Amino acid sequence: MGKIFKVLLPVGAIASAVVVAGLLRATKPETPANPALERSWPIQTVAVVIADIRPELRLFGQVRAGREVALRAPVAGPVITIGADFVDGGMVAAGDLLVEIDPFTYEKDLIERRASAREARARLDELGARRDAESALLGEDRRQLAISQRDLDRRRQLLGGAVSEKTLDDSRAASSRAQGQVLQREQQIRTLSAQRDQQSAVIERLEASVDRAERALADTRLTAPFDGYLADIATEVGERLTPGDRIGRLIDSDRLEAELFLSDAQFARAFDPTSGRPFGRATVIWRAGEQAHVFDAEIERIESEIDPTTGGIHVYARILGLAPEVPLRPGAFIEARLAERLYIDVARLPATALHHGDTVYAVVEERLEPRAVTVIGHDTGSILVRGELGAGEPILVTRFTEVGPGVKVIQAP
Repeated sequence: MGKIFKVLLPVGAIASAVVVAGLLRATKPETPANPALERSWPIQTVAVVIADIRPELRLFGQVRAGREVALRAPVAGPVITIGADFVDGGMVAAGDLLVEIDPFTYEKDLIERRASAREARARLDELGARRDAESALLGEDRRQLAISQRDLDRRRQLLGGAVSEKTLDDSRAASSRAQGQVLQREQQIRTLSAQRDQQSAVIERLEASVDRAERALADTRLTAPFDGYLADIATEVGERLTPGDRIGRLIDSDRLEAELFLSDAQFARAFDPTSGRPFGRATVIWRAGEQAHVFDAEIERIESEIDPTTGGIHVYARILGLAPEVPLRPGAFIEARLAERLYIDVARLPATALHHGDTVYAVVEERLEPRAVTVIGHDTGSILVRGELGAGEPILVTRFTEVGPGVKVIQAP
């Protein structure tokens, strides 16, 4: 009995401890779990503005000479004078002397040709005077012929009476001589008329040679055909030139062009397909150090061929409003802005606002709500869209990975 008690006592103690522990666990008060906190994302927004927008293409290119001329020696001879501004980069006005070639030979040649022309005109006057004299004598010869004809007629009537056969023959001979004289005089007049025509042709040739000599003399002074600046000067006083020798280039200072390259897509956006003309003028920006010079420009021509390697094309815009004090020159790199077509009732948003190509997110009561949009066009760093947008509505422009409907956000100041 005592042994059994010794065994049951520890077992009972253990069982009592288990029961007490279970009671304590069952009656232990529950501590509520901490709720999960919802994160709010700091964002930037822009307000929707619905408007008619004409975006601009941002292009880069180079300045080209819209008009230039190669200066060449028109006649041969030694250079005796050059203009004061006949140097590389020299500015000249239309009519300014560039180069003068020794005119001595051309002056003497002109004198000789003018003398020959005067001599030929004097010969023409002489032939005219002779023809006038012959014409006057022809009138007298015809009167003599008429007299002899009347005398012959009378003697024919009196033949067999007071007039013998011999007298009649004498009258016939006199009439024949008078008629021969008339024919000879008429032939002489025709010959003199032909000689005058020949002499007139000689005078025309000589006058043409005088004109050429005058032109050659004038060409000894080479002047600027238009306002511009000089380049590639290649002659000096004392150098002997031959016709066609290149002595420099003259670039029109009032006709510079911006050469711009447009891709196929850019060309389609900037040019009206119905007229082939640009939608608006271009703006050209030339940055010289810290100073930016802005010019209006007008698209004047389009390259005749598309570049097969790039699929684009060059267009040329004439730069307007050039001033002598602005040292813009061919070869300068420039930036250009070219107006596109006009988009009606669109919103301009930063490109970062677009998600999945057709969705933007509006902020409504600090939560994101999707808005379906269609991209109509592009501007520099921006998109032009139409869709479920209200004027003034704040649109998310910040990018983060958790973007989605219902996400809580905080607009950063």
